[in-house]
Amino acid sequence: MIRDPSIPRLVSVPEAAEILGHSRSRVHQLVQDGHLPAAWSGSTIVLSESTVRRYAAGERFGFPTALVIHAYDETADRWAESHRKPVAPDYELPDKLRGEDIGAAAGGPYRVELLDNQGKTLAVMTVESEARG
Repeated sequence: MIRDPSIPRLVSVPEAAEILGHSRSRVHQLVQDGHLPAAWSGSTIVLSESTVRRYAAGERFGFPTALVIHAYDETADRWAESHRKPVAPDYELPDKLRGEDIGAAAGGPYRVELLDNQGKTLAVMTVESEARG
């Protein structure tokens, strides 16, 4: 069989452990904690070899974990965190959000921040919540 170059080379946990110089249990922990992206192939955890090598070189991988909703505090003249909503790792911020999508009370602007597992901001948008009448 000829290897398809468009399909990334996958490695098993033991192979990843060898590349990283860690034990298999440490690689399992990195995967479980979301620090090292992986996938299931049947009953086997597989990782992209290039991802493992990038991790070994010091790169860290973020994925969405929370929407942070801020309400504008006119008295303090700043955005103040109102609440947080957990999101799935494959969550993408839509082009448009409504106040009810984020659990916002009516009648004010809200700032919505999508944070990754390392606390870095992936996206920001402002949402106008319509006044109820």
